[in-house]
Amino acid sequence: MLKMSISVVYIADYFANNSERLIPYAGPGHWNDPDTLLLGNFGLSYEQSKAQLAIWAVLAAPFLLSNDLRTITPEIKELILNRQIIAVDQDPLGIQGKRLSSINRIETWIRPISPIVNDEHSYAVAFVSRRTDGHGYAFKYSLEELGLTNVFGYEVKDLFDSKRETFKVALGDKIEDRVNPTGANFYKFTPITKRDLRKML
Repeated sequence: MLKMSISVVYIADYFANNSERLIPYAGPGHWNDPDTLLLGNFGLSYEQSKAQLAIWAVLAAPFLLSNDLRTITPEIKELILNRQIIAVDQDPLGIQGKRLSSINRIETWIRPISPIVNDEHSYAVAFVSRRTDGHGYAFKYSLEELGLTNVFGYEVKDLFDSKRETFKVALGDKIEDRVNPTGANFYKFTPITKRDLRKML
């Protein structure tokens, strides 16, 4: 395991810049360790806590807590117990993800996960803001820009908001989103099958 006790930003950058070297060492039963989760400790805001959790899940990193569970806030407890994000982190394929791009200080982190549908992976995708504007930043993206190629499109689930309904996107669509300063949005993209598509029509 590679362990580094430095800042979250430095660690994220290190893994982003060395992903091709580190990814081969990750897999089921073994992983790279970017250090403990700081959410719940003094110093990280709620939005920054979301960002660290999302990046660590994309990296298939162990969720080792460094806080005092007796004193965490309800919102941080909800993040820690988020079953959907834990499932991404512990995905049985064990593939470590990577930073795909950084445009206007919005980073895209992506990881292939299960289920595999008709030979197409599902994906966990985090949009992480390095911006400090003081307000949310609006942006657009497409499946093609993410490298997602399933011809029937994808069903998208918001991993931070369990109450939000899933939505469907097709190749060629431009998806609008907004992410808070220093925060993250985190989604699961599951391939749609031809049969699924027929049911929707």
